[in-house]
Amino acid sequence: MALSGVPPANRLGPYELGERLGNGGMAEVYVGRRAGPHGFQKRFAIKRILPQLAVDSRFVEMFCDEARICAALTHPNIVQVVDFGEHDGELFMAMEFVDGVSLARLLRAVAARSNRFPLGAALAITSEVLRGLRFAHEARDERGRPLNIVHRDVSPGNILIGRGGEVKLTDFGIVLSAFVDRRTYPGELKGKMGYMSPEQVIGEELDARSDLFTLGIVLAEMLLARPLFPGKNELDMLTRMYEADLRVLDRYGGDLPPPLTAVLRTVLARDRDRRFQTARDFGDALRGLASELGLALHEAQLGAWLGELDILPPVADPRLGGAQSASPPPRGVPRGGVAPPPAPGVAEARPLGHPEPFRRHPTPPRVPVAVRRSEYYLQGAGGAVSGPMSLPDLLLEIATGTVGSSALVAESGTSFLPIGRVPALAALAERPAFRFGERREGAATWRRRLDRRTLPGILLASARTAATGLLVAHDGSRQKRVYLEGGVPHFVASTDRSEVFGAWLVRAGLLEAGQIEPALLLAADRGQRLGEMLVAIGQLRPTALLRALVEQVESRYFELATWGTGELVFSRGEQSVEDRVNVIGSAIGLAAAAIHRGYVDAEIALLLAPLQAEPIARLRTDVDPGALGLSAAQRRALELAPGAPSLRRLLAELARDAAVRPEDSLRGVFMGLAAGLLIMPGWPMSPP
Repeated sequence: MALSGVPPANRLGPYELGERLGNGGMAEVYVGRRAGPHGFQKRFAIKRILPQLAVDSRFVEMFCDEARICAALTHPNIVQVVDFGEHDGELFMAMEFVDGVSLARLLRAVAARSNRFPLGAALAITSEVLRGLRFAHEARDERGRPLNIVHRDVSPGNILIGRGGEVKLTDFGIVLSAFVDRRTYPGELKGKMGYMSPEQVIGEELDARSDLFTLGIVLAEMLLARPLFPGKNELDMLTRMYEADLRVLDRYGGDLPPPLTAVLRTVLARDRDRRFQTARDFGDALRGLASELGLALHEAQLGAWLGELDILPPVADPRLGGAQSASPPPRGVPRGGVAPPPAPGVAEARPLGHPEPFRRHPTPPRVPVAVRRSEYYLQGAGGAVSGPMSLPDLLLEIATGTVGSSALVAESGTSFLPIGRVPALAALAERPAFRFGERREGAATWRRRLDRRTLPGILLASARTAATGLLVAHDGSRQKRVYLEGGVPHFVASTDRSEVFGAWLVRAGLLEAGQIEPALLLAADRGQRLGEMLVAIGQLRPTALLRALVEQVESRYFELATWGTGELVFSRGEQSVEDRVNVIGSAIGLAAAAIHRGYVDAEIALLLAPLQAEPIARLRTDVDPGALGLSAAQRRALELAPGAPSLRRLLAELARDAAVRPEDSLRGVFMGLAAGLLIMPGWPMSPP
């Protein structure tokens, strides 16, 4: 109605477009007006897909997914989608218009005044967002099936606060749900810089606890008026998020009430099992905290505080939200808080993961500076000289222990020097983790011969006792050095050439072989690590580097579970000076995962075959069977095993259940023996 006089460029279906509120990586948002009979008018926020993405079927489907998800979420704390349509081939959705500001703009305004949010305001905003998240996380379809929604972008720009203090969560554009198809490509990151959970940073599977972590970041920044995870570059920021590095909270949050700090530490725990498990739990904790502190969490008080700050935009023209131009405004600085520009004092909320399509093998960029390719010669103990060798080849020899720290090296045309005095080699040669030839016999806490029966028990015992120190596995010239902290590996060095970082990146399909050498030469020339240089020259995204480092540590540790001969030596308390990599998961869970990968069903059957007539008894109870990575059938075998007169009788009893395969029964018993939960005559006891 009444659009006949509106220029076509200002129309989108039944809506007249006015002021552009902002644009993101996939869409732009305008104030829209819909007119009706007898002077009726109503404002909406009109979101339409960006023109350059309208021809990309993937982004069109993502846009449609957002509309479908939001249409199923009717809640006072979630911005409602009231219409979805197409106009001249252009998709759009009409959303509830929130007359107010974004939390991002509010954070900037408070920080600019060198203030912090009042405790009541910060808790009220967080509590209201949690109401919306709880509804989304618990949503079900028309058949009662859980939708398993994860927002994935709970950040200040997506939290809107109206004039009356109402708080609404918006932008479900990158939502994860059983309701929609997966549209995240391998290697792609979804989220905003500064507002991601540790598991989100490296592309792990997400659940509702990831949204709680990112909302915890938002709460912390309201209370501190500064970024929780600052950094000098993207890699630094992502590393801080992955590590859940709370140094900013420690430094600037000393005057917060201790119960509030405890809540923040819980929701920001790196291990998601230690966080609040649901939005309900987090919300209950905040309401209990507010009651303890004598704070009232009311929208009216929040609205009054906003009025005192004097940052709300003027009351808009009811006809069109203050936008009365005859044509859509040009692209420019966003207003109104949909996607505000970064400002001092608040971390930039820059979207990642789109619109650039994923490229499995990025085009190798031109090396930014000329790299000198030198040749090197080695002098052995008897004076024999070998070479020439390229720098990458020599670095490989050092990294895998073939060339030790006592070697003498000469660059073409120069005298032989100790390897530690050659600048391009010293950084690697002097790293203790790669000194494979050094044996510190007196430092050993314990040593054990390993075989296929004893190895699982040793690995799980190190995890169970939260061992901290250096675990060295050696078998002839082969060696692996595992630095443990609390039983969790955080750095692993190996003499296996296929496990060096460059080779691992190529094998994982992240880079091509030709991309490694130039980066390696530059890194050696500048005294940097290979991964840092790959990021610096654009070969790897920071998120891909972090994930690769984590997966490399895991794969090197898991490979240890395939060893069948050799010796294990543990030196308690020995610390790595390497950049630590915090692998996600519990110590027992990681050790169990290594064993599951290292032992196939046929080998387990062979190992247990001599014990068919042996009885089974319970040994210890200090290990949670749920941490052993067992299937339901394997867990059932473990639960029924204690007291069985023989392994053969146990297998026969379990065989009556068609859902339990013999392989599952044997693996359940095997893992119980390895963890020390079970004991059988003839099977080596697990270490204490």
